[in-house]
Amino acid sequence: MKENGRLEKLVKERTNQLNRVNRQLQQEIIFRSRVEEALSRELEINLIIAELSGKLLSPAPVDDISLLVLEHAKKLTGSKYGYVGYIEQQTGYFICCTLSRDVWKDCQIENKNVVFERFGDLGGWVIKNRKALLSNSPSKDPRSAGTPPGHIPIERVLLVPALLDGILFGVVALANSSRDYTEQDQALVERLCWLFAIAVRRMRDEEALRISEANYRAIFDAANDAVLVHDMETGLITDVNRKAYEMYGYTPEEFRILGEDARLQSISLYTSEDTFYWLKKAAGGDSQLFECRAKDKNGRVFWVEVNMNRSVIRGKDCIVATIRDITNRRRIEKEMARLDRLNLVGEMAAGIGHEIRNPMTTVRGFLQLLLDKEGCSSYLEYFNLMIEELDRANGIISEYLSLAKNRPVDLRLQNLNTILKTLFPLIQADATVKNKSVKLEMGDVPDLLLDDKEMRQLILNLVCNGLESMHCGGELMIRTFANKGEVILSVKDRGRGIDSTSLDKIGTPFFTTKEQGTGLGLAVCFSIAARHNAAIHFDTGPGGTTFYVVFKCEEAAGTLDSATGAQTQVRFIKERPSKKTAGGRKT
Repeated sequence: MKENGRLEKLVKERTNQLNRVNRQLQQEIIFRSRVEEALSRELEINLIIAELSGKLLSPAPVDDISLLVLEHAKKLTGSKYGYVGYIEQQTGYFICCTLSRDVWKDCQIENKNVVFERFGDLGGWVIKNRKALLSNSPSKDPRSAGTPPGHIPIERVLLVPALLDGILFGVVALANSSRDYTEQDQALVERLCWLFAIAVRRMRDEEALRISEANYRAIFDAANDAVLVHDMETGLITDVNRKAYEMYGYTPEEFRILGEDARLQSISLYTSEDTFYWLKKAAGGDSQLFECRAKDKNGRVFWVEVNMNRSVIRGKDCIVATIRDITNRRRIEKEMARLDRLNLVGEMAAGIGHEIRNPMTTVRGFLQLLLDKEGCSSYLEYFNLMIEELDRANGIISEYLSLAKNRPVDLRLQNLNTILKTLFPLIQADATVKNKSVKLEMGDVPDLLLDDKEMRQLILNLVCNGLESMHCGGELMIRTFANKGEVILSVKDRGRGIDSTSLDKIGTPFFTTKEQGTGLGLAVCFSIAARHNAAIHFDTGPGGTTFYVVFKCEEAAGTLDSATGAQTQVRFIKERPSKKTAGGRKT
C-alpha cells in the first residue's frame, strides 16, 4: 500500500511537470506565431515602402503613386473605402483623383467631382489643423457634420495629413475597416503619407522647373540680340536663341552638328586663339565688350558687337555671349561723318565762295580790256589761256557754292520727265561724240516740287560720271518710274563698277579718281538731293553701277519750307564689292 501511494505521488508530480512544460510550449508557440506574424507584416510593409520608393525614383506621375498608396493603405488596414489627394499649389484646391471605385459605385451623389475648392467636415479639420484624425464612431465625433443624404455612411474613419518639413502636401483617408482602427494603423499610414508627400513635392518641383524653363526659353528667344551660351571649359556653343538662327542662317540641327572650329568661326573671323582669349577673360569674371567681324552660313561678313559675361544656367557655369549686328550702325556712323564733312564744306562755301569769285571777276575784266590794247597783241595767246583758267576756276567755285546748305532753291510743281526730255538731246549728243549710246525709259510719274536748274545739274552730273566710266560702245540707261509712293530716277552704266576701297567715300567732297576731276560732282548731287528731301543710293558690281535718286511723292503736297530744310539721306540697297581693277569706275 505504501509503495502504491509513493508511485501515485510520483506520477502526479510528473504529470504536473508535463502540464507546466506543455503550457510553456504553448505560450512559446503563440509568442513565436505573433513574432512571425509581426515580422511578416513588417516585411510586407517594407516591401510596400520599397515599391513606393522605387516609384519615387522613377518618372512615374503622382497620380500613379497616389493609386498605389491608396491600394496598400486599404489592404494593410482592412479598409473598404478611401482616397488619396494632394493640394494644388497654384490654387490651393484639393485634387482627389484616387477615389476608390467602391465610392463611385455606392455614392448616390450626382455630378461627382474630384476637385474640391472648399473643405468641410472631418477632412476639412485635418487639412486646417494638419493633424491626424482616428475615430471608430465618427457619428458621435463633435467635429463631424453627419452624413449628407446620398453619401456613404461612415462607420470608422482614419485621416492622415501628408506632411514634409511642416508643409501640407495632401491627405490619405480610409473608412469602414472591418475592425477598429488602431494607433499602429495610424503610424503605418503616416509612413505612407511621408512617401506620398515626397511624390507631391517632386511633382511641384518638376512643374516649377518646367515653368522656369519655359520662362527662360521665352525670354531667351524673345531677345532682339543673338545669344550664344558657351561651355566654360571647352568654349563650345551649348545653346543659342532664335535670333542667332536668323543672324547666322543656321538651323538648330546645323548648330548642333557644327564642329568646334566652325562654331568658333561662326562668332567671328578671329583665330581660335583670339576667341579663347576673350572666353578666358570672361570666364575669370571680367565682362568683355568688343567689336569684330562675323560670317553667316552663306559667307556674308558683317560687323557685330559682342558682350561676354560669366553666368550660371541650369546650375552649370557658362559664358553667355550677347551679339548685336552693328553693320547698319557703323554704316550710319560713317554716313553721319560724311554729312558732317559735307555740311562743313557747305558752310565754308557759303562764307568764302563769293569773296574768292569777286576778285577773280575783276582780274578777268582787266584781262579782257588788255586784249583790246594794240601793245598787248603779242600776248594774246597768254591772255586767252589766263581767261580760260579763270573761267575753269569760276566753274569750280560755282560747284563749290552748290554745296551750301542754305542755298535758296526755286521749287515748283513740275514733272521729272519734262526736264529729262529737255536735256536728252544734249545728253545724246555728248554720248555720240564719245562713241557711246544713251537709252531713255520714262514711266508714268506724278509731278514733284523741283528746282529746274538743280535737277538739270544733278542729272548731268550723274550722266557724265556714267559715260566716263564706260569704254567706247557702252550704253547708258536713264529711267524714271514710280514705286510705293516714291518717284525714282535711275542712271545705269555698263562700266566696271566702283572699287571696293572707294565705296565708303562716295559723295565726299573733293574725293575723285579722275585725273582732271574736282571731287565735287557727286557731293553736289547729294546736296541737291538734300534740298529736295530726296535720297541717293547705289548698286555697284563688276557689270556696272546704278545710281538711284528717290523722291517722296507726298513732298509735292508740302510747303516749300518743308522741302528745303532736310539733310541728305544716303542708303545702300546692297553691297557687292567689285574686284579692284586699274580700269575701275572713276568717281
